[in-house]
Amino acid sequence: MAEVSEREQLIFDVTQTEWDMFQHVYNTGGRASCQDDPDTFFKMRMSQWMVYSDEVLHSYQEDCRKACEEGRNLLFEKYGRMMESTFPEEYEGIRDHLPDVADKSDIVEKIVGINLEWDAAMLRDYPNLRNRGRVLTTAEDGIMAGSSMESYLRCELLSYSMHTLELIWKETLAAYEKGESLLKQTIANETLFYGYGSLEEAEAKHAKLQEN
Repeated sequence: MAEVSEREQLIFDVTQTEWDMFQHVYNTGGRASCQDDPDTFFKMRMSQWMVYSDEVLHSYQEDCRKACEEGRNLLFEKYGRMMESTFPEEYEGIRDHLPDVADKSDIVEKIVGINLEWDAAMLRDYPNLRNRGRVLTTAEDGIMAGSSMESYLRCELLSYSMHTLELIWKETLAAYEKGESLLKQTIANETLFYGYGSLEEAEAKHAKLQEN
């Protein structure tokens, strides 16, 4: 068995912390099926954390530690905020339990803006693969469609500390200025976890599935 590197262990530990928080997110419809699917959760979340530096990972790990000390659940806060556009009446019942995040709005919107461009590029270049995910924009949110990539990302970012957001903004902007896409890298990581050799291979497979 290959030895696990310190970075791999760090990514796993961060994801494990998120999974533990996720197990304590409750909704009025009962326990969600995804809360009993650790395999998918770990593949998706680790794929995301893999694109960031150790500095980002350690900062977010500290966010989680402080949240636990304060009796907060960052996953509850993320999914709670997502309800504003999908289940507005239920959101009204929990909004007072969510911390004020007005000071984070500007930096979060800058990160979201770049990710929207990256997501549009994914839809253009890998339409069959991208269409398996969430709808793109908050304007498309609803009970039937669920939360969009835009809303999901915004609500997740709002659960981070300002320090973590500043680090993520720095790395997001650096990638953008080099013509790279952290979102594309994340999805590429996901396809590798699911056994594909590349994004192109995954796109071709899903194009064939669409034809059948």
